[in-house]
Amino acid sequence: MRNFLFLFLVSPFFIFGQDSSSEEANIEPISKLEQLIIDIESEIDIEKRFDFSRSNSKEKQLAELKKIHKKLESDLKTAEDLSVKLIAEFDENEKKLSELEEKLTLKLGNLGEMFGVVKQVSGQTRGEFKNSITNIDNPDRDLFLKNLAESKKLPDLADIAGLWVELVKEIRNAETIKTFTTEVLSADGDNSDLEILRIGTFSLTHDGKFLKHLIDTNQIEFLPSQPSGVNKRKLKRLQNNVEGTYEVDVDPTRGAILEKLIQKKTFFQRIADGGFVGYVIILLGLGGVALASERIYVLRNTLQSIQDQEKSNEIIEDNLLGSLLQTAKENVSESLDSLELILDEKIQSITPTIEIRVKAIKLIATVAPLLGLLGTVIGMIETFQAITLFGTGDPKLMAGGISQALVTTMLGLIVAAPLLFMHSYAENYSKTIISFLEEKASGIVANKTKK
Repeated sequence: MRNFLFLFLVSPFFIFGQDSSSEEANIEPISKLEQLIIDIESEIDIEKRFDFSRSNSKEKQLAELKKIHKKLESDLKTAEDLSVKLIAEFDENEKKLSELEEKLTLKLGNLGEMFGVVKQVSGQTRGEFKNSITNIDNPDRDLFLKNLAESKKLPDLADIAGLWVELVKEIRNAETIKTFTTEVLSADGDNSDLEILRIGTFSLTHDGKFLKHLIDTNQIEFLPSQPSGVNKRKLKRLQNNVEGTYEVDVDPTRGAILEKLIQKKTFFQRIADGGFVGYVIILLGLGGVALASERIYVLRNTLQSIQDQEKSNEIIEDNLLGSLLQTAKENVSESLDSLELILDEKIQSITPTIEIRVKAIKLIATVAPLLGLLGTVIGMIETFQAITLFGTGDPKLMAGGISQALVTTMLGLIVAAPLLFMHSYAENYSKTIISFLEEKASGIVANKTKK
C-alpha cells in the first residue's frame, strides 16, 4: 500500500516528461505504466490476503481466551461451592467436638481436676529441675516431665508414681554430696571429661575450683576467675573423700553470690586502679620503709655499741664513743677551752653520720600524701570527662576515675602513716646518740676542770 501511494504521487512527473519527447518514445513509457499498475494491484492483493489472515488469527486467539475464561469461571464456582461445604462441615465438627468435650468433662469429674494438677506440677517441677545443678547427673528426667506436662490424655498410675519418685529424688539430692564424671567446657571452648563434686543442690566444684551451670544447654563451665577467700584445700579433701564432716564454702543461691564475688576486685586489682601515680606512691613507700628500717637497725646497733664502750675500760676504735675518748686522750694536754672546742668539733663531725638519710624518711612521708592528692585530681578530671562525653546515665563509666581518685589517696595515707612513725623512731635514736656523746664530752671537760 505504501508503494502504491509513492508511485501515485510520482507518476505525474513521468507523464509530464513524456509530453516533450518524440512520438516514437511515447509507446515504451505507456507499457511501463501498465506494468506499474499491475504491480500495484498485485501488492494490494497481497496486503488484503495478509490482513485477512491476521484477522482470522486474532479471532481464533479471542475464541481461545473466551474458552479459558469460561473454564476458570467454572472452576471458581466449583471451588466456592467446595469451600462453603467444607466450612459447614468444619462448623459441624467443632460443634460435635465441643459437645464431646463437655461430655468428657462431666464423665471425668475429679479425674479432670487431678489431670490439671498433674500437668501443673509437672510443668513447675520441670522448670525447677532445669535450673537445678542436679540436672547435670539426671538428664533423662526432663523428657519424662515434658511428656507428662504436654500430654493430652489422663496420666496413669505409673506416670503419677514416676512424678512422685522424681520429687523425692530431688529432696534426696539436696542433702547428698556426690562425685561423678562429666564433660566440662573450658575457657578455650574445648570439652574434657573431669570428675565433678556436687554439694547438694548448691555448688559444683572440681579440684577446689567452683564451676558454673549453664541452664540453657545443661553444661558445666569454669568460672572466669575464682572468688577470693575460698578454702580450696577443704574442697579438695571433700572431693577425695565425701565421707565425714567438713566445713566448706557453698553458694546457697546456686551461683548468684559467686557471680557477685567474682566481680569484686581483689587487693591487687584495686591497687592497679591507682594507675601510674599509684605505682609511684608504692615505690616511694617501699623505698621509704627500706630506708627507715636500715636507719633504725644501724642507729640501734650504734647506740648499743656506745653503751658497750661505756662499760668497757678499753677504747674501741670502731666506736663513736671510743673515737671521742681517743680524741680526748690525744688532746689531754690542751687547755680546757681548747679541749672543749676539739670535742665539740669531733661531735659535729660525727653528727652527720648519725643523722644521714633520717630526714629523707620524713620527706617521703610528706610527699606520699601529696602524690595521693595528685592522683585524686587526675581521677576527678577523668570522671568529669566521662560525664561530659557520656552523661550520668551509666555510673560504671565514672567508676574508673573515682576509683583512681580514692585509691591514690588511700595509698598516700598508707605510705605516710607508718613512715612518720618510723621517722620518729629513727630520729629518737639519733638524738639519743648525739645527746649521749655531748654528755660524755661535757663529763670529760668537767673532770679536767676538777683536776
